[in-house]
Amino acid sequence: MKKVGFIGYGTIGKQIVKQVQEEGNYSIEFVVIGDDKEKDGQELPYVKEITSDLFEKVDLVVEVAHADIIEKYGEEILSSADLLAFSTTAFSNEELYQRILESSKKYRTKVYIPHGAILGLDGLFDGRMVIDSVTITTTKSPKSLGRQDAERTVVYEGSTKEICKLYPRNVNVHAAIAMAGLGFDKTKSVLISDPSVSTNAHVILIKGQGIEFELKITSISLGGVTGAYTPISAFGSLQRAASNQKDFIFV
Repeated sequence: MKKVGFIGYGTIGKQIVKQVQEEGNYSIEFVVIGDDKEKDGQELPYVKEITSDLFEKVDLVVEVAHADIIEKYGEEILSSADLLAFSTTAFSNEELYQRILESSKKYRTKVYIPHGAILGLDGLFDGRMVIDSVTITTTKSPKSLGRQDAERTVVYEGSTKEICKLYPRNVNVHAAIAMAGLGFDKTKSVLISDPSVSTNAHVILIKGQGIEFELKITSISLGGVTGAYTPISAFGSLQRAASNQKDFIFV
């Protein structure tokens, strides 16, 4: 039975843990929480402090917290376990990205990148050699972005690398697209705040040599930065990561 640990117990974390418990094929060794308010009556091995001995207990660490976790603990996690990283904006830092890759190779552990709220990463990854441009436009409510816009507002338009620094909790989808395709510098991001919507919507436009793809994904917001589809896809990512597939792989 695979041993799994969780860092983060918000909307996505709670949903994955629930599904793990229902399926019964994994052993939950720890769940890192920010404070006691995050506990929801489940009998779980809650911990508040991250220590290296936690990682030695598990086969896979699921990060569903914040990009800072990858920066602070990514290499340490990989010295003992595989990593399923949901805060993909962390990898917009090229130096950190390289360190994570080196740690993965050194310790023969794996880094998994979930597709999260979007579809088509496999096609984008396969077509990188003939793709010329990738643009992802995300529309969310002002509340989910921590804003108070009274009308539709283009909050950002530019490189994905820069938006990852500005909105690390809101654009993990953009980071995954960049990693699967042309990279953080060459991928274009647009972020729109719209008070008339209650959904998280992503439009991905891919153009290349003889090809043009447009993907539209809309998901009801769960009240914060997370759409309704993300927790569903997250458990599928965990299942694929736990099956030990490749090195640095999209799941």
